[in-house]
Amino acid sequence: MFFLKDYLYKQKVKSKLLDCFRSAEIYFTAKAGNRTVYIYPKIHSVKYKANERFTEVVFTLLNGMNPHDLMIKKRYILEQYFGKSIDLQGDLKKFVLNIYDKPLMPNVTYSYKEIFPYLEGMDMPIVVGKKKNGRYLVLESLELPHVIIQGTTGSGKSSAIRVILTTLIKYRRPEELDIYCIDGKRAEFGLFKRVEHVQKVVYSNKDARKVLKDVTKMMYQREELLDTFDVPHVNDLPKEHKQKYILVAVDEFIEYLDDKEIMSDIIKISSKGRAVGIFLLASAQRMDADVMDTKARGNFNIRMSFRAVDKTNAMLLGTQGAEKIKREEKGRLILNSGEIEELQSPHLTYDKARNLLNPYMVSKSNIKDVTEVQDEPSSDSCGVLNEPHKNDLDLFL
Repeated sequence: MFFLKDYLYKQKVKSKLLDCFRSAEIYFTAKAGNRTVYIYPKIHSVKYKANERFTEVVFTLLNGMNPHDLMIKKRYILEQYFGKSIDLQGDLKKFVLNIYDKPLMPNVTYSYKEIFPYLEGMDMPIVVGKKKNGRYLVLESLELPHVIIQGTTGSGKSSAIRVILTTLIKYRRPEELDIYCIDGKRAEFGLFKRVEHVQKVVYSNKDARKVLKDVTKMMYQREELLDTFDVPHVNDLPKEHKQKYILVAVDEFIEYLDDKEIMSDIIKISSKGRAVGIFLLASAQRMDADVMDTKARGNFNIRMSFRAVDKTNAMLLGTQGAEKIKREEKGRLILNSGEIEELQSPHLTYDKARNLLNPYMVSKSNIKDVTEVQDEPSSDSCGVLNEPHKNDLDLFL
């Protein structure tokens, strides 16, 4: 009985996809006597993945069919047939269509306890958000260096920055990670200025120049170390020359567009920082075509766009569709990390982030406050105190 139901389900999906191809006019025709024969893309497989709650359909276009029609121009027809909870990935011929059982979950609340299992084995994890299958997507900065985030006011950008930084602070010890924050509008990083990992939080262009000069100097020194020991990455250096990871976070970096010195150092770090363990987190309400040219855009491998001002702005990051995100869909984002995907970023309030960061803060007299603060439990959480660094598994368990 199970095999029959599975067979009938697959046939139903194939039939619906063929109807979709016909509506989108993605087919060739040929004459067979008096009949017109329709020749559609070839459907190779239909698999329902119960654990991840989606159906995977693999198909290929025929030579001469335009992939642009399917991916962009007529994607809306796929959504009309299968709903908006789909992902379509492909290139010239081969495509994978994922059809999810449920739409993206709105209003996801940040819980480090829930995210922690996804961080295992990573060096510099970047928490992006929940996928349509209900699982978190976490990317590795060592493989995909440098993050850029855009989003209009109230779209979820500020919360996403708190999520990324708070997770890294809880995951990495102060002796493993240094953070430098540049905050021209004094809006985002005041929360982090007493955190032990954070070396600087600066506001003026003058101080920003100094921080970036210091970081680029460290970058060149690390490059010399790599040359000396003939290794490709700082992780390969001998233990006695072990280096901390460095994250430079720049909010509203478009504000520094006219400061050539600052922009030059930002571009240098984005171009050369990966091998020496130095990473960028840049954010802005909207992108600028003068900055996000092809070269600069290519240096940022993780591009997150919350609600964008318009289609042009969304396309500057290669995050087409971000302009369609509705105002009430806070935390919804389009990610481009080589593939384009829609996700829901977890919401982390200022007050909750401050409580989570409290154990990692130092006082003016440099005495660490180690008061335990209870994390807000998720729906399936039992309220574990102070989720640990990755090395504190005894406390976690």
